Amino acid sequence: MSLPGAPSVRGAVGWTLAQHGAFFASAWLVSWWAGAGRFGEWSQALALATVLAALITLRMEYAGQLDARAPRAASLFAAARRLALGLGLGVAALGIGAALAGAVPWWAGAGALAVAPLALVQVRAAAHAREGRVAAAAAVRALPAICMVPLQAAACVLQAPDAIAWSLPVAAWASLCVMRVPRHGAPRLRRLLRARWPFLRTEWLGLALNTAANHGQVLAVGLVAGDAAAGVIALGMRVAMLPTSLVGLAWADGLRAQVVASGSRDQAQAVVTAALRRMAGVSLPMHLAGAMAAWWLLPWLFPAQGRELAAVVLLLLPLGAVRMVASPVAFLPAWRGWLGWSLLGQCLLFTAAFGAALAGARWGAEGVAMAYAAAAVCVYMGYIVCALRAVRADT
Repeated sequence: MSLPGAPSVRGAVGWTLAQHGAFFASAWLVSWWAGAGRFGEWSQALALATVLAALITLRMEYAGQLDARAPRAASLFAAARRLALGLGLGVAALGIGAALAGAVPWWAGAGALAVAPLALVQVRAAAHAREGRVAAAAAVRALPAICMVPLQAAACVLQAPDAIAWSLPVAAWASLCVMRVPRHGAPRLRRLLRARWPFLRTEWLGLALNTAANHGQVLAVGLVAGDAAAGVIALGMRVAMLPTSLVGLAWADGLRAQVVASGSRDQAQAVVTAALRRMAGVSLPMHLAGAMAAWWLLPWLFPAQGRELAAVVLLLLPLGAVRMVASPVAFLPAWRGWLGWSLLGQCLLFTAAFGAALAGARWGAEGVAMAYAAAAVCVYMGYIVCALRAVRADT
């Protein structure tokens, strides 16, 4: 059984492939031209912006994506946009001020300046996904990465390595300018927060832990092991999780839309079971092919990182295989109201990520990859079991 809107899902995969292709083009260009250190700075700026952009909306856009009532969903999306713009500009002012004062490196100021537009992009993508337009959601998410490539190429031609980190905020704001953002009446933010607080509180904390595990780990590795090691982990994670990123997010958007629209528990259970079988059948061959290609291709494509990058990817690929199956169904415990179980999973991933980052001080990027893969595989297997129990439970 396939997910509904298969052409839309295929379009989403195409846009996601373009997004990651743009990232790898940037990684190759920056590493080849400016070295592993500069690439590490840019990777940390991207990680910082991604973490903060995910948090400042307080998960209002996710609540809107899952809300069955269209008027309330529109109010939640409008509230998310207000938070994204207001708090994002505040973060930008703090980041630039701290950079000017010498309290943080300039790449941190560049990352702070990109928070507001990336958060607004995130809200727009969630609105598209709620409508079942997963290809449009993926296109919106891909725009900032695609815009970065010509900016970095221009920096290379002009021999301006300091401009590399600043390509991130410029690309983020430029992508927002070409995007149609709907306008709604300003909702009463306090009333919406009060009405949705139990869901938002738990989901926001869960997202904070998850985003910190995925992207904050790069910042932690940079702190304990240096910019070059942070760049290797950022690039290695992106390569190892590429199959999940290409199809997992599109499947998750489509699966959420179908489960929310299900008329009965049995129908929702059938949808989820079929999706799990399909994802497992695709995940294994994709990651086996990735393992065979990684050792030979990566040192040639990214000589600045060399065999260390290939080893990191090989250690992380088993985690990618399990994560590809688990990620699209990870919303089910929260959808069923099992907020505590959902939060527990995020806490475990956070602990695994930052515990593994500490290994970087002694064993470098390879130690981080080995420790994180071993712990996170167990957590994601638990996610699959919990999701199956949640969809089978009575409401």
